[in-house]
Amino acid sequence: MSSLKEPYLELSDHPVRFEAVNQVTNVFFDDSNKQVFAVRSGGTMGVVVKGPTEDTPPINFRMEDRGPVISIKFSLDQSILAVQRTTTSVEFFIFNGNTIEGEFSQACKKNTAILGFVWIQNNEVALITDHGIELYIIIPEKKTVKHSKTTSIVIQWFVWCPKNKIAVLASSHGSQLQPAIFKPGTISKLSKVETEPGRMTLERDVTLATLYGTPAVLILRHQSGPQTAEVHVHTLNGPGQAPVKSHILRLGLSGRFAINVVDDLILVHHQASRSSQVFDIALQSESDGTVNYHKSVAPAKSLKPTSLPLPGLVEPQTHICDLYSPNWVVFQPNIVIDAKLGCLWHIKLSLTTLCAQIPDLSVCTQLALKRTNGKEVLLQLLLDHILLPKPLLYKLQESFNHINSVYRLWAEAQILMQTASPVSAPPPSKPSAPPRVLISQSDMYHYILQKLMINDDHLQNLEWALISYMTSLSEYCIPVEFSLNELLIKILVQRNKFTALVQLLQYGIVADSKPLACLLLSLGNLHPSASQLAMDMLVRLGAIEEIQEVLIDQGQLLSAFKLSQDCVSPRKFLQAAEKLGDPTLFHSMLYCFRTNHQYDKAFLKDERLHSFLQHYRMLFPEKTLSDKTT
Repeated sequence: MSSLKEPYLELSDHPVRFEAVNQVTNVFFDDSNKQVFAVRSGGTMGVVVKGPTEDTPPINFRMEDRGPVISIKFSLDQSILAVQRTTTSVEFFIFNGNTIEGEFSQACKKNTAILGFVWIQNNEVALITDHGIELYIIIPEKKTVKHSKTTSIVIQWFVWCPKNKIAVLASSHGSQLQPAIFKPGTISKLSKVETEPGRMTLERDVTLATLYGTPAVLILRHQSGPQTAEVHVHTLNGPGQAPVKSHILRLGLSGRFAINVVDDLILVHHQASRSSQVFDIALQSESDGTVNYHKSVAPAKSLKPTSLPLPGLVEPQTHICDLYSPNWVVFQPNIVIDAKLGCLWHIKLSLTTLCAQIPDLSVCTQLALKRTNGKEVLLQLLLDHILLPKPLLYKLQESFNHINSVYRLWAEAQILMQTASPVSAPPPSKPSAPPRVLISQSDMYHYILQKLMINDDHLQNLEWALISYMTSLSEYCIPVEFSLNELLIKILVQRNKFTALVQLLQYGIVADSKPLACLLLSLGNLHPSASQLAMDMLVRLGAIEEIQEVLIDQGQLLSAFKLSQDCVSPRKFLQAAEKLGDPTLFHSMLYCFRTNHQYDKAFLKDERLHSFLQHYRMLFPEKTLSDKTT
C-alpha cells in the first residue's frame, strides 16, 4: 500500500553543481552540448563549463570582458567557442582545450537584430535574426567565416531542438509558427503549425521534443474561463507534410506549467500544486477520428524530496531543495536547472512505482512495453497479478495479447529480413529498431511459470495463466513451444482434469505433436485415458511407426502387425511375443511371418531368427507349422 503514496518521479541523486548566479557570475545553458557556463565578471575572472553529467570533467578558461554576455556555446566538437555580446554580431575563438585564441567574428545583415544562434554541425552556425536565418561556414585554419545561405522570414522568437535540428520560428506575436529543419548548407521550411486564429503563443509555452522517434511541437494552451489548460501535440512528419495536431493532453489544472520528456513519456509539471502528471500518447484513448485525447496515466504526484549536502564547521549539513521553485528552468529532454542554487538535475522515472499506482493491468502492460527497461518490471507485474487470490483473467488475457502482438510483429520482421532476395534486388532498407520490450515464451516459462510450479497452492492460478497465454499465442498464430504444452499437460493430469485436457486438444489450444504424445503415454500410469489421448494424437498425426511401437509395448502384437507397412522386423515382433510368455500369441506371430513369402526369406538369411524356431519347437514339441517351418 505504501507504493500508492510514493513519488514515481525524482531528481538525480548527484546533480551537476556549478557556481550560482550572483552579482559577479552569470550562468548560461547550451542545450546542444548540455553544458552549463558560469561566467565570472564577463570572463576575466574565469569561465567554468560543466556537464552534461556530474562525472564530466569541467572546462576552465578565461576571456576578456568586452561587455555583458548574451549567449555562449561551444561547437559540437568543442573546438570553437562562440560568444554573443550584442544583437549585431557573434564572436568566435579557437579553443585548444584550456585556452581560447584566434578571435574572429561575424556580423548579421544590416538593419537586423540577432535573436540567437545555433550550431548546425561542427563548422556550421546559424544566426537567427528578426528578419530571417543566416547560415555561415566556419573556417578555423583561416580564422574566417563564409556566408552560405540566407532565408528571409519575420521572426519574433524561436525554439530550437538540437537533436532533430529543427527550429520553430514565431511571428505575428506567436500566432504563426513556422517549423524549419536544418541540414548541412540547407534550410527547409515545413508547413506552418495550426494555431487558433488571432491567439498569441508565448515562447515559454512551446516545447520541441521527440516522441517515439518523431519530432513534435508541444504547445501549452491556457483556456479562458473555467476551462483548464491543455497541451496540444503537433507531430512533424517531414518536408512537404503538414504538421498534424494528433494529440491533446487534458491537464485538469490552470496556472504555470513546464514540460519534460522521459523515455517518451510527457511530464507536465504544475507549479501551484507542486505536482507532475505523466502522459503516454501511445496508449489507447478517446478519439474524435483525428485527435486523441489523453488523461494522465496515474494520479498527479510531487517529485521525490531531495536535498544537497553542505559543508559545516562541525559536521556536514543538508539543504532541503525547494521543489517546483520559481527559479527552476527546464530543458529537453529531462533537465531541470536552478541557477540560484547552482544545480542541474536529470529527472528519473520509477516505472515500478508508477505501475503500482495504475489499477489496470492492461494499461500497465502497454506502458511497460514501450519503456526502455520495462521487461523486468512487466514480468514482475504479471507474476504479482497471477498470484492474486482471484486474478482478473480477462485483464490477463488483454496483457498477453499486447505482449504477443509485439512479438508477432517482430517475428514477421525477422522472417522478412532473412528471406532470400534476387541478386538484382536493391539492398534492404535500414532494419527497423527492435521493440524495447520483447517477451518470448522462454521468458514466460523461466521468469513466471516455473516460479508458480514450486508451490502446489498456485497450481490453479498457474493453469489459468498458462491457458490464457497459450490462447493468446494461438490467436496471434505463434506456434506454442513444447515446454508450455508439456507443463500444461502435467498440470491437468496432476489435477485430474482430463475433460479439460480433451477439450484443449479438440480446440487446438494444445497442438498435436509426437513429443506430446510420448508425454501423454508416460502419464498413462496416472490415468488410463492419457494413453488413449496419446494414441488419438498419433493417429491424427499419421505416425504409423510410433503407433506400432506403442501397440508392441502394450502387447498388442497382432494389431501392430496389421498396421505394418511394406517391411517390418520379424525379430522385433517375435522377441516381444517371446517376452510376453504367451504361447498362443507366439504361435500366431511366427505363423504370420513363415507363411508370408516376403518375410520367410528373412529366416533363411538371418541366423538370429533360427532361435525363434527352436523356441517354437520347445513350446509345441508335438506340433509342426507346415513344411516351411520344419
